Order: sequence, then structure tokens, then C-alpha cells
Amino acid sequence: MLKLAKEANSILFDYRIPLAGADTCSALAAASENRNNNGMVMNGLPISIYAPETVGCAVVDSNGFTAAATSTGGLMNKMTGRIGDSPLIGAGTYACGHCAVSCTGEGEAIIRSTLARDVAAVMEYKGLPLQEAVDFCVKERLDEGFAGLIAVSGTGEVAYGFNCTGMFRGCATQDGFMEVGIWE
Repeated sequence: MLKLAKEANSILFDYRIPLAGADTCSALAAASENRNNNGMVMNGLPISIYAPETVGCAVVDSNGFTAAATSTGGLMNKMTGRIGDSPLIGAGTYACGHCAVSCTGEGEAIIRSTLARDVAAVMEYKGLPLQEAVDFCVKERLDEGFAGLIAVSGTGEVAYGFNCTGMFRGCATQDGFMEVGIWE
């Protein structure tokens, strides 16, 4: 799949959730159009069938300046007034001179451990390289709950870590290198 993505110079993930009785994508699209002509549509399908997911980005420029952004898909049946980790700088998103980090997973666990900021702190105060800092924070600092993160250092080192079954992720560099992954 990675070879095909490199040749096409693009990556596309298909997150469609099949409806009962739909054997093919075209049957699914036809059934969706008949039920929902007025709703928002993506790839010919109603937007409601796409699973909400976190989208995170951690980048570094040629001067070593880092930036991070995180957009959450939210939590189903959340408590009224709950604020997740994504908008809390230091919890789900963080960038400084050492690294940029974007997190995904169980927000409460990420908030309790200030996971994104901890990666930078471990780099700064323990002097660990990025991947070791990520591994330490995911394994030692998360008190409970499943989470994962992507990170990039000011020198361009890319790292990720997660304590769940899998985490969708991708990496692209200025020289044309591209990589996508789900499992370890």
C-alpha cells in the first residue's frame, strides 16, 4: 500500500461504515442517496457514516521551529460541559523549542498526565532523544487509559508511541519520504 501511495503521490483512507444489507460501495452509495438527499456528502456518501477521529499534526520548519495542532472527533455520550484534551495546551497538544506533540486517545488520561508537555519535559530535563522520551511518557506517565501520540523534534526526528492496539499515523518529509502505519 505504501508503494502505491508513493507512486500516486497521495494517501487516501476509506473509513466508510457499511450499512446493513449493502453488499458493495455502489449499493451503499445508492441507498444513502435515497435516504438523505439534503445532507452533507463526501465521496458520494452522507458525512454521518464516516467515523469521527482525531486528526493531529506535528511539524518542524527548516529553522527548527516546531508547531502542533490537534482536532478531535469528540466522545460519544460525553458528560455535558466536558472539555477534552485536544484544546488543552500541554495535555493533547504542545510545541516548544524541543519538539511538537499531538495526542489522541482517552482524554481524561491524557489530561491527568499532561502527556504532550511531558514529552518535551523529559527531553529537556532528562536529556533523552525524542523516541525515548515518547516511549517513557507513554509507558510510565500514563496512569491508565489508552492513548497515543505523534511528535517531531526541532532537529527533524519523528517519533510516535501508543499503548493501544493501533493508531493511524503518517509521516512525510521535504525530501519526498512518506510512510503510513496503523499497527506497531
